[in-house]
Amino acid sequence: MTHSKLFLVAGAVAGISLAAPALAQTKLVVDAYVPPKHPFVTGIMKPFSADVKRVTSGRVLVELSASPLSSSRKQWEAVDKGISDIAVQYTGWQRQRIKLPAVAHLPFGISTAEKASVGLWRTQQKFFNKADEFKGMKLLGFTTHAGNQITTAKQPITSVADLKGQKIRSSTGEPTQALKMLGGVPVTAPGPKIFEFISKGVVDGVMDGSHAPLAFRIVNYIKHATQIPGTLGAISFAIYMNGDKWDGLSAADKAAIDGVAGEVISGRGGKEMDDFSSRSVAAMKKAGVQFHQPSDAFMADLKKMLAPLEANWLADAKSKGVDGQAALAYYRQQVFN
Repeated sequence: MTHSKLFLVAGAVAGISLAAPALAQTKLVVDAYVPPKHPFVTGIMKPFSADVKRVTSGRVLVELSASPLSSSRKQWEAVDKGISDIAVQYTGWQRQRIKLPAVAHLPFGISTAEKASVGLWRTQQKFFNKADEFKGMKLLGFTTHAGNQITTAKQPITSVADLKGQKIRSSTGEPTQALKMLGGVPVTAPGPKIFEFISKGVVDGVMDGSHAPLAFRIVNYIKHATQIPGTLGAISFAIYMNGDKWDGLSAADKAAIDGVAGEVISGRGGKEMDDFSSRSVAAMKKAGVQFHQPSDAFMADLKKMLAPLEANWLADAKSKGVDGQAALAYYRQQVFN
């Protein structure tokens, strides 16, 4: 073989060698369907992206979409079809498939979002995994907000009677059920619709976490906030990934990503929700929103009228082969200890 041919062969081999790292790189797209400053972006998506890049030495990159790829309601379908690879989705949008994380939706069961998020992840590992509700997906973590409270544009809510006939934006599932039990008129809509509904007077108020007024830019449309001790229950968001994409990763990269998922991503997301909620409450106070603490009579009515929600969840847990009483006790131990 001539020197020139040897040079060409060596060059080709070197080219293949240099190209190998690029071919091995995997990019995973997260659907950024919420505003850029929303805690899902600042507290979950961006830190997780940085963590994954670091622990996989750049072999796996998690990237946020430049614009929404699907609605919050359709995240599961989008990930399943490969439109996106990773989602942060309210589990209530998958009510027929995912029932057990609603343990975090029960009233009077939230201390902080951080404790609730980590507690839900631990409860999932200890009690819920066997039900395989996330079949086809790789569950990466959970986050909750700091618990549902009621904010209104005109009328304060200081008794159950005050809710009668009030149109209140709420999440589907337990929040909607709770409002119906209390005589309110729930209007179900994704979070990004909150600004439109409040600013145009479509609803009289919002039942959501305390982060919502700041996250969805409605502080200036709110006049009253009712703060329920233990809250009216959080809503849970699952962070999950396309199962086939996960299976396509190397064992080393899976182990590395697991190390920055689970309790790490859950706790960080919950803490960001807590911090954001504190900033939101401060913004409401600065804007002159009046805060109301419930009377003992109001709390007694709430506990009595909302009691069926726990019974319903326990029935769902039983249908999934889960010891609901044990799971609920364990979850509450994590949240309040």
